[in-house]
Amino acid sequence: MTPRATSTVVDVTVFLLLIGAAATAVVGAVAVDTPETANPAADTAELLATSTASVEYALDPPGRPPEWTANATASHQRTAHGTVAELLGEAAMSGVTVHGKRLSTAGIGFERAVEATTRERLAGSGRQTSVRVRWEPYPGAPVRATARVGERPPPSADVRTATLGVASPMPNATSGARRGAREAGYRGVAIVVASAVVDGLFPPSQTRLALRGDYPGERLMATRYRRMGRLTDAGRLPLGSRSVADLNARLTVHLADGLAADMRGRFDSPVAAARAVQTERVHITVRTWSP
Repeated sequence: MTPRATSTVVDVTVFLLLIGAAATAVVGAVAVDTPETANPAADTAELLATSTASVEYALDPPGRPPEWTANATASHQRTAHGTVAELLGEAAMSGVTVHGKRLSTAGIGFERAVEATTRERLAGSGRQTSVRVRWEPYPGAPVRATARVGERPPPSADVRTATLGVASPMPNATSGARRGAREAGYRGVAIVVASAVVDGLFPPSQTRLALRGDYPGERLMATRYRRMGRLTDAGRLPLGSRSVADLNARLTVHLADGLAADMRGRFDSPVAAARAVQTERVHITVRTWSP
């Protein structure tokens, strides 16, 4: 693992619960750009996937800092480094929502910094550009993450499009979802997806360190757990008396309840639901058009 990846995991995973990963799977004209098939959107997507940036931001823990904390404001200052595509993926995951409500507001400063950096990189192209970032474990899921830089293209515009992807914090749940469909129907698929989502949002080792650590990490993690408990109807979580594995298991069961109900109304069969699962990728769509 590179020094950048290590520092980002320690910092951003503990505080924003994001895992930076290399931008991969650039498709379409990003990989092939000839005069006959020139695509300005592909050029922009390649720029996002290959150019690097550093963004400075401040975390925003809830409430007042403890009286014993020295220079608490300075301890909130952070710097993240990566490709612009990586940072866009992390910014989207920072604002993950459950049933339309944000899980955390601590990373809003990070999200704004990434948006400003992306706008700077896209300036000067002579074309209008819109970048849409989206993660969802399956289409239409009630837990999702989105971000956008730039306005939507007008209906009359001649729009060129390219896509690329970065890794999300969630593990690949595709094979598990298909096995769950065979063994337990919609509920089986939902349990697998919920487990991947919860372990991605609350990675056990980093979460354990944060809960046992100092301000602001402990407060941010505890607040995040309590918020997820409310959003999934898991109730008030006993943070001081349960292990991270127990807390995640409780969240998984309650999140799965909602996902199973959603899948029954969205897909014709558990197999169809399982085929739609993709937890491990954040998708970035680039659109360009002439002003």
